[in-house]
Amino acid sequence: MRKPRVWALLGPHRGDNNQVLALAEALGVPFEIKALQYNRWRHLQPRLLGASLWSVSRASRALVVGDPPDLTISTGHRSAPVVQFIRHRSGGRTRSVHIGFPRLPPERFDLLVATPEYPIPDRPNVMRIPLALSSGGPDPAKVEPSDAVPERFKSPRSLLVLGGPSLYWTLSPDDVSEALSRLLDSQGSEGSVLVVGSPRTPSNVLRAVERQLAAATCGAMLVPMNGPPSYPQLLAAADRIFVTADSVAMVSEAVAMGKPVGLVMIRQTLGGRIYMNLMDRIRPEKRIYPRDLRFFWRGLHDACLVGTVEHPAQGRVPDVMAQVVARVRRLID
Repeated sequence: MRKPRVWALLGPHRGDNNQVLALAEALGVPFEIKALQYNRWRHLQPRLLGASLWSVSRASRALVVGDPPDLTISTGHRSAPVVQFIRHRSGGRTRSVHIGFPRLPPERFDLLVATPEYPIPDRPNVMRIPLALSSGGPDPAKVEPSDAVPERFKSPRSLLVLGGPSLYWTLSPDDVSEALSRLLDSQGSEGSVLVVGSPRTPSNVLRAVERQLAAATCGAMLVPMNGPPSYPQLLAAADRIFVTADSVAMVSEAVAMGKPVGLVMIRQTLGGRIYMNLMDRIRPEKRIYPRDLRFFWRGLHDACLVGTVEHPAQGRVPDVMAQVVARVRRLID
């Protein structure tokens, strides 16, 4: 029996790409990576672009004009017009699995996989999952010596992962400082505290964290973003993980490790507060456009998958990847 041809469509965001690759690998069939680059037309809504390649570079167009695959795996609204183009060229033969919010009606895809923050209407082909897809995290037993956490940072190790500002939300230096102070106080002189930022973390936040760690009584370090230790190795070495709540991908990766996890909450921007208050009055208990992180956090707390800095939680992590793979295989078998 011929194996299905699968294209994994990648874009500019690492967290989105990781989900696409994780699903493609979990299917257990060969797949081709199509790394798409976008031009200035990417800012147009997918409804306006239609089934076209207008928003991708000339080199990216060459990647997707060959014989259409049996299945595309995509994510983000930017890839939606490209997926529609491929489906149109195949005469509707190509199946499409989209992760996240494509900003198109769900009926345009065979399967939509969405975490709780997206305002996607319920449909038979919409699959809601509590966590972003991931490979399940590194095996602590396979930590390479060159990337391992230095011996002076003893267990129990607390890892604090910092994101950055996002739509409607800001990462306050004061909130990070307070969370880190509580973490250091609870640690006392035992164990160690490791902190790592991301490309979105403001430089003033990182500088303040470095000063705060320099006065710590336990082993403490601000880890360079590119390591060593690498980010996967930090997750593997940590006994407890604390994450700023702005990133669905980072929070999901932390929860997937099966360790106690605490969220460091973030603040609404002024514009975000005005918009959310208005929409909550007009459409109570409805998700705001284009995503509403409050629904993501609520689902995690209800499932006891995350706690706070003072009381991190360790719940039973659902195998969302197995559930999604089962649905996708029904499309291509």
